[in-house]
Amino acid sequence: MSKFAPVSASSANITCFCGFAIVAILTEILGRRKSLIILNIPVLASWIVVFFAKDMVTLLLSRIVLGVSYGGVLMLTYICVGEYSSPNIRSLCLNLIASVGSLIGTGLGHMLSLLVHWRTVALIGVVPSSLAVAVPYFWVESPAWLASKGRFEECTRAFHALHVTNDVTKEELSLLIATERNNQRKIRKHRFELMLIISKISFAIKHKYFWRISILNTVVNIYRVAGGRVLFSTLAITILKDITGDADILKETLFVDIFFILGALMSCALVKRFKTRKLLFTSGIAANILLVILTLVIYLHPGKDDKFNWIKVTLFAVYFITMMAGPYAVLETLLIEIIPLSIKSFFIFFFGAVIGVFQFMAVKFVPNMVNTMGYHGIFSVNATIVFLCLAYLWFKLPETKGKSLEEIENYFKDDRLTSMSSKLGTDECGYGMLSTTATKQ
Repeated sequence: MSKFAPVSASSANITCFCGFAIVAILTEILGRRKSLIILNIPVLASWIVVFFAKDMVTLLLSRIVLGVSYGGVLMLTYICVGEYSSPNIRSLCLNLIASVGSLIGTGLGHMLSLLVHWRTVALIGVVPSSLAVAVPYFWVESPAWLASKGRFEECTRAFHALHVTNDVTKEELSLLIATERNNQRKIRKHRFELMLIISKISFAIKHKYFWRISILNTVVNIYRVAGGRVLFSTLAITILKDITGDADILKETLFVDIFFILGALMSCALVKRFKTRKLLFTSGIAANILLVILTLVIYLHPGKDDKFNWIKVTLFAVYFITMMAGPYAVLETLLIEIIPLSIKSFFIFFFGAVIGVFQFMAVKFVPNMVNTMGYHGIFSVNATIVFLCLAYLWFKLPETKGKSLEEIENYFKDDRLTSMSSKLGTDECGYGMLSTTATKQ
């Protein structure tokens, strides 16, 4: 395996945590819309720098800037999907944007890199980056962020601009405002935004729900790393060459990208049809069994014999499809569902940095691990970790499909998933208040 590929591929992962820190501060002060515009400007600039670059140092610096900025953009995109979309289509929207869209873009990038000059690829990259800077100007601000700042009138207008007005959405808005009114009564106000963030974190860490969410978030992120999306998508071509001995880069690139996209497209249908827990555990167990079988085939037939190559490639492809169609569709959604609004900035930075380091290590140390234990060893370790994660999630993960972010937050606070169809009271300002008759989920 080439040593340059893991170093180059992992550099963006390790610099992403700087982007998480920036977005944690920016989005708390400026909101989602302005922060997304600001963070996309360096991404646009990095493509322009690559186009005019004359030496390797400039290219590496542009990649560092890209990693920092795109780390923030990626996390903020997840947040926006969660806060802008309705509960019943939240998972579908996230998969269309974060999986289908990003994988199609990645696939096009791979193909263009093989077919045209890399400077031309950089020039083409300016187009979507320019759109990413311009389009948010026409958005409304996130209703959830406005509510967290006590700007309830603006929150109401933004919410109605994003949702069809009916009884369900009225109750969702009432629950959002009631929850944030309740949260703000518990947090001491500060003149400076940073002190307010610290105050929210200090309040949260004293309560059990903070640690429940922290552990669950950690397990979800470990599952994402052990599942191999970053590892396999980054180094899949190299892994296939090592396993099969086939050096046809174009064919292998097409193979990897097509099956990743196919899995992402299937996920859109599956998340719409199935409940979160059912989809996660059914597809998660199936994918892990496939990985175990692939491990055994590689272990028993380590050579590059054409007789078994098609079996290895088929298992690899079906594993890709199954993971993208099921587990990753759920895991990506969970990351935007389980984090409370009041401490979202802390989770963005701290756990974003943790997962960035995990992903960096997963890619960076693959060559040494391959030399030490082989691919069958790496895959067996990953499969074991995934089974342990699934066991924990079986007992600790609630059903989140169709639930608002506020309902999910209330579950972790008091083991109740408040139904928006339950009776809501009304405060003196005309906004609905949380019902005390919430039913146990």
